[in-house]
Amino acid sequence: MRLKRVSLVDQAVADLRARIVDGQLEPGTPLTEALVGEQLGIARPTTREVLLRLHGEGLVQRAERGMALAVTRITREELRDIYTARLHLELAGTRSFASAPRAARDALATSLAHLEDAASSPDRYTQVQADARCHTAVVALTGSRRLVAAHERLMTEARLASTAARSAKFGAIDAEGHRAFQYLLASGDVEGACTQLTGRLDSARQRLAELLPEA
Repeated sequence: MRLKRVSLVDQAVADLRARIVDGQLEPGTPLTEALVGEQLGIARPTTREVLLRLHGEGLVQRAERGMALAVTRITREELRDIYTARLHLELAGTRSFASAPRAARDALATSLAHLEDAASSPDRYTQVQADARCHTAVVALTGSRRLVAAHERLMTEARLASTAARSAKFGAIDAEGHRAFQYLLASGDVEGACTQLTGRLDSARQRLAELLPEA
């Protein structure tokens, strides 16, 4: 019975997470146990576990008033912090390229191929996910699962910022930028790759920050 219940929680978490990240549930949307339970068709104890999991992932937060939960809002200050953390993790991965296992380097190349395929997809969510995997594959060059997990959460928060800015079409995915970055790495120009990566992340952060509230 316990195994079945855990499976149900996992499914409900995945469902609600997708709705949040895809913008179906906008930042600030209240998420009461009664409402979520009714929408997902699950009991209140299960709903409570689902919301606690999502709170741990940073996708939901305490509302400004009271103790109710709501879909997380990302401010400009938080966005700066997200991108600062992302940059440090991705630079660490970039500088680990030469010593990274062959499998990790191959996975980075594969992520670019998937991104280029996704570029022709009409599904924006597919494109965004492929872009996120490219960035996370860079961090995976460090060989640290904990750093990868931290980066995946940062990418989710960055997606929330895009949703908060009502910019589901925020920019086009930068397959060319990723391609140039990987070319620099493969040619041994690590510092050039670091500079190029820094420029891309700074540009993305600045464009998105213009659409977010100050607080």
